[in-house]
Amino acid sequence: MSREAGFVSSALKLEGGWVVLEKAGFKLSFKPRVALAGEPADPSSMELERGVVRLKYAEGEARLTLTEHSPEASVLRVEAGGRSDSGFLVELRSRLEGFERLLLFHFTYDPDKYFGDAPEPYKYPQLVEAGELTYCPWSYPIHTGSFEGLPRTLKVSQLLAKGREGYAYLLPISNAGARGYISWFERGEFSVLLNRAAPGAWRGAAVLAFSASGNPYRAVEAAYEAAFSAVGKEKALRKNKRLPEVFRYLGWCSWNACWREPTEEKVLAAYRSLLEKGVRPGFVLIDDGWQDEVTGPWPGMRIKSLNPDARKFPKGFAEVAKELKRLGAKYVGLWHTLNVHWGGVAKGSELEERWKGLLMEINGHLVPDPTKSFDLFRDWYSKLREWGFDFVKVDNQSFVGYAYAGRVPIEEAARKLHEGLEGAAYVNSLEVLNCMAQQPENAFNWLRSAVARNCVDYIVPHRKSRDKLHLYFNAYNALFMSQVVWPDWDMFQSHDPWALQQAVARAVSGGPVYLTDEPGKTVAEIAKPLAFGDGALPLPDEPALPTEDVLMRDPYNEAVPLKVFTRVTVEGVGRYGVVAAFNVNRDDLPVKGRVEPLDAQLPPGKYAIFEYFSESLHEGSASFELEPMGVKLFIVAPVGAWFTPFGLKDVYVMPRAIEHAAVFEDEAVLLLKEPGTLVAKADAKVRVEGGEVVQEEPVIKVRCAHRLVRVKAAR
Repeated sequence: MSREAGFVSSALKLEGGWVVLEKAGFKLSFKPRVALAGEPADPSSMELERGVVRLKYAEGEARLTLTEHSPEASVLRVEAGGRSDSGFLVELRSRLEGFERLLLFHFTYDPDKYFGDAPEPYKYPQLVEAGELTYCPWSYPIHTGSFEGLPRTLKVSQLLAKGREGYAYLLPISNAGARGYISWFERGEFSVLLNRAAPGAWRGAAVLAFSASGNPYRAVEAAYEAAFSAVGKEKALRKNKRLPEVFRYLGWCSWNACWREPTEEKVLAAYRSLLEKGVRPGFVLIDDGWQDEVTGPWPGMRIKSLNPDARKFPKGFAEVAKELKRLGAKYVGLWHTLNVHWGGVAKGSELEERWKGLLMEINGHLVPDPTKSFDLFRDWYSKLREWGFDFVKVDNQSFVGYAYAGRVPIEEAARKLHEGLEGAAYVNSLEVLNCMAQQPENAFNWLRSAVARNCVDYIVPHRKSRDKLHLYFNAYNALFMSQVVWPDWDMFQSHDPWALQQAVARAVSGGPVYLTDEPGKTVAEIAKPLAFGDGALPLPDEPALPTEDVLMRDPYNEAVPLKVFTRVTVEGVGRYGVVAAFNVNRDDLPVKGRVEPLDAQLPPGKYAIFEYFSESLHEGSASFELEPMGVKLFIVAPVGAWFTPFGLKDVYVMPRAIEHAAVFEDEAVLLLKEPGTLVAKADAKVRVEGGEVVQEEPVIKVRCAHRLVRVKAAR
């Protein structure tokens, strides 16, 4: 069997009743329990034969095999012909040795009063018992040095461990109808679980991807490559997708600007207001509140019709979309939930009749039948396309586990819903933005969709601690989310008191960037550098990730900066690093840090570093200090023979403004995305064709009147 497909490994060992797997200084030991006749149970005996662990039961036999998918990553698989009454298929009672620090990602509960009033500074993390069935829509990172003290029922989607020799990654695999996760923390041990939350027969499943590498980013990547390959979903990895064109432009969303009261008048006024400020969004997203609905106690909002509330959109959606595009928007999107609306479809409504046979009733709510979701969404999306919509934001995807539990295996329900929705979107030329979806059963089934919200909501009214935590959550969640999608760091307001941090974070994130400004409140000097004049984003090559020096640190609770990096490739020059540093310390302590090329995973070489706000120039590395809520943005450029361009100061991601550069012995020719202020380092005085030199030290600044600029050394 080829390396790409994986081959059966002989690395599994038996030690005193434990199955053992060792990689790069890490030792994972586990006691397997498999459901053959109702519930997972201990085998009567275990035997190791040519790399296969045979688990003996009175009802039959289960087999554990380990498949090597790369030098760094293996996948553990269970084969068993049996049934589960509770939905639990497999438990691996585990312990991990060889680590010094852990980074866990849990999806169990939202922190207490996160959306409401709580004393400042806000306490995070909050470790509480939440119950066996409880889970939440969002992923929350936790930095810790031990499994001790974690709530027993904390539900962890994956974890990164740092040891003396490198990093290990544990990724439970959602497949065969089951959600894969880690839970049942006790006495330093934990369980890897496959849970369908529905009874039924089963024959086998991939359980866990386990990887190790000296490079943490490779450890994560290798685990995802192995896991998705093991279940035949390699094409669902982000590296095999494309970023939709709509999200290559700055956007505006109605949510925090209008809440649940968007209207035709408000949406158009907000867009016109942005244009007046010199900000030109390429897309507009009409969020929740547009529906013709029946209201009631949460989540009692039920949709009656595909048409919008006539009081809010009296001319219908088609006229609104048409007018937005006349004003300059290239794309218009609409919000809805995966279950159509928060409370589903209203009984006795026009919509129930329209979708007769496509819905199922669960606890009094009419929601999509997963097996018929393509027909339902195709019908809906054909109307949206007819009205001029170009994409949908699909919220509340976390409802799947609660709604279909006991009826349909939850991973199967998620898979069929996503297949139907994404297929319907594709045939109607709509793109998809996923939201409230950070449960494993969803993340493993974004088959074609390429963008998903990366953390809990951006909070309005603005609270300092929530702004800090929003960056913290986004930065660390991106470590795994970027494997399957471009992470969406959520909308923000340029009139937030701490908007500069939020703007820089969105600019370097590599994902969608969109405002939710109230009309007339846009702060142009913060918003305009997010995009070029036509609204196109200066996108980096890849999603931003935490730098390795802070990857296993907690910048919210420790006096260390939050640093994230990405890269930009400029034809003719090479690869730039972009490193953003933020002070998100809970107690408002000043923090100190350092930036160097290795932070951006750049190869050895000579680099110059330019800091965007102070306009300071550094050779090789740059030390810095940040006051509370401070932000710095470093451009790390490969040094040329005599001329090193950093890019246009008009945008945060400066080097992306250079489309091409050629540097010769005494001349440099640059093709820019648009005219603007070019910043560069030069070892000689210069003359410029196509622009005017306005500063010579410590960097040169050229006010470029044209896209094509020739810089000549005046030796």
